[in-house]
Amino acid sequence: MIGEFLHVAIAVEDLERSIAFYTEVMGLELDYRAQHAGELPARISGVSQAELEVVVLKKGPARIELTDYRRKEPAGSKPQNQHGLTHIAFLVEGIDQEYERIAALGYRFNSPPLQSRPGGPKVCYFHGPDNVVIELYQTATAPDAGRARPGNETNPRR
Repeated sequence: MIGEFLHVAIAVEDLERSIAFYTEVMGLELDYRAQHAGELPARISGVSQAELEVVVLKKGPARIELTDYRRKEPAGSKPQNQHGLTHIAFLVEGIDQEYERIAALGYRFNSPPLQSRPGGPKVCYFHGPDNVVIELYQTATAPDAGRARPGNETNPRR
């Protein structure tokens, strides 16, 4: 039986920069930090001669695993319409204020917060460290969600 969703892992270029982003900008907390090297992590990860540091950050039940492989492959930006993981989303209150705060820190957004459909949530995407696309998502029942209708958005899905 498959249980609950556990975490998303991101291979990072600069572990300290990524920790600072996810803790200081996005509000996650350190869960644990560990280093691994040798045959076992190579077998588990499928990366030959794997030598890595792993940091797990948490917010509520959600976890993000940041993995710093000492031997790195170049990162590339991935368009949203390609197969595979395209972005990670954070539920927010006050999306317009969060947009302004994060943009002022120099992060590039695709657009300001927009209502995704009539009566629906407000969303916006920006580019965090390591070309990871991050969505800010505010349910339609939040106070500054635009044309919100009470009770219309009980499940935060598009």
